Amino acid sequence: MLEADDVVGGTWSSKRIYDDFWTQTPVKMAEFSDRPMPPPPPEDQYWGFFPGKYTTQYLESYVDDHVYNGQSIRDRILFSTPVDGVREEEDGQWVITSQGACLLRAKKLSDATGMTSQPHIPHIPGQETFQGHTIHHKTFGRSTFLKDDAKQNVVVLGGAKSAADVAYASAKAGKSVSWIIRKTGNGPAAFFAPQAMSKRYANSNEGFYNRFMSSFLPNPFGKKGLLAKLLHGTWFGRRYLINLWDGFDKGLRALMDYGRKEGQEHGFANLEPDTPIFWQNDSSGVSTRPDFLSTIATKVQIYRQDVDRLNSHSIVLAPEDPEDEKLAVPADVLVYCTGWDPVSYLFSSEEAERLGLTIPVPESDPKVQSHWQELETDADRKVLSDFPYLGEPPPYLKLEPTHTPFRLYKAIAPVHGASNHSIVFLGKMVVGNNFRTAEAQALWAVAYLDGRVGVSESAMQADVAMTVAWNRRRYLNKGQLGSWFYFDVVGYADMLLEQLKLSSHRWKGWFKDLMDPCLADDFRGLAAEYKARYGA
Repeated sequence: MLEADDVVGGTWSSKRIYDDFWTQTPVKMAEFSDRPMPPPPPEDQYWGFFPGKYTTQYLESYVDDHVYNGQSIRDRILFSTPVDGVREEEDGQWVITSQGACLLRAKKLSDATGMTSQPHIPHIPGQETFQGHTIHHKTFGRSTFLKDDAKQNVVVLGGAKSAADVAYASAKAGKSVSWIIRKTGNGPAAFFAPQAMSKRYANSNEGFYNRFMSSFLPNPFGKKGLLAKLLHGTWFGRRYLINLWDGFDKGLRALMDYGRKEGQEHGFANLEPDTPIFWQNDSSGVSTRPDFLSTIATKVQIYRQDVDRLNSHSIVLAPEDPEDEKLAVPADVLVYCTGWDPVSYLFSSEEAERLGLTIPVPESDPKVQSHWQELETDADRKVLSDFPYLGEPPPYLKLEPTHTPFRLYKAIAPVHGASNHSIVFLGKMVVGNNFRTAEAQALWAVAYLDGRVGVSESAMQADVAMTVAWNRRRYLNKGQLGSWFYFDVVGYADMLLEQLKLSSHRWKGWFKDLMDPCLADDFRGLAAEYKARYGA
């Protein structure tokens, strides 16, 4: 295993977490099935959510505890080994380069670089004149400005949950915090309450990530049960589903109380999502601490305006009316919570497009795009036939795609040259529970690399086209990359395991299988079942 950093964990590494960074995946879900995570102490839990440091500790111990043939996982990792290129040779082997030199040759390759490696920093006029401290939220955990009395004015740019976390942490540190969410973007993230609506579940994640709730989600993954068929396949079911989601959205907005009196002078109402929660066009997050929203409401100034430019010590906002005076927001520190660059720079644009990875639209081959457009147009008709209400989205600011979508079979394998089963891509998607998805993807990837997933190239293309077309309809701007599966963790993982003909995770009996939360422990028998079916 090749790791550019000198620690394990990625998003959860010791270099990227900080004291006020809490998980959005609760206990019993934020772990792998073969090693339960010791639960954090009660004082460090809020409805099962907990500080990220416990996930870091868990992953650090995980790579030490798992020993195969005398070597632990940690022993097998080459740390501080950045890869700068990957290419396929004529003999089908993959050449991995580091610092321009050949590092390894491999017959099989798993790219697990995921979606949170390359920070996205938008271009803003005047960036070169700004004299304050500038970071991306990837390095927020290593920054020291929260303890620097000379840096009092912190500006957070971005609308996702990461921006809320940084704003909260900065406010708790006593800084003067301004949070800017641009007007011409997808808007602020929607916040879920941490508690569940039913006593059957320990928290909102358990209440959402179960097969009963999964039936209410329109996706093309796997076999549909009777409830899903009634909800999506009948006029009455579709009306009921639409009304249910509408009521859920209104109830959530009321619970979050965006118009609360304590936040009026700070613009807390600017955090209200632009679109209903069903569509996920603004992303979402969980209010993971008792004082999370109240701290933001009372100690963070929130703006919904575009940035005009940067000055030496301020961020200048563009007014809605060109005749109005431009507001300059003081800034000693600017934190870009502006997401990630989805492009993999390990491959050339031509190779990336061939493999089904995203590339900038101007770099795409018109013939390739024409081919996929025809397939995706046909698939779009099928999506609207299966889920007619996806053709009636709410009003929203539709953004022009800047990148081609990911076109990976099952979000893992390339279609072109699939016959040699030599490369897979893991984590090239955005989901609500990365642990469950990672475990299901890993098992599927092993089967694929071993040639145990036999599908024709035409069938793979049809499946990819369906996923892309569905993603665009289902998640609006967020779905343009074909990689947004946020609500669909349960259905997606079940689909992968169903294709492998594995069923030990469905051991509870029909009622519990439908109603119980999908926990990490459900997967504990899959490895043994896989070996019994396919051999070691």
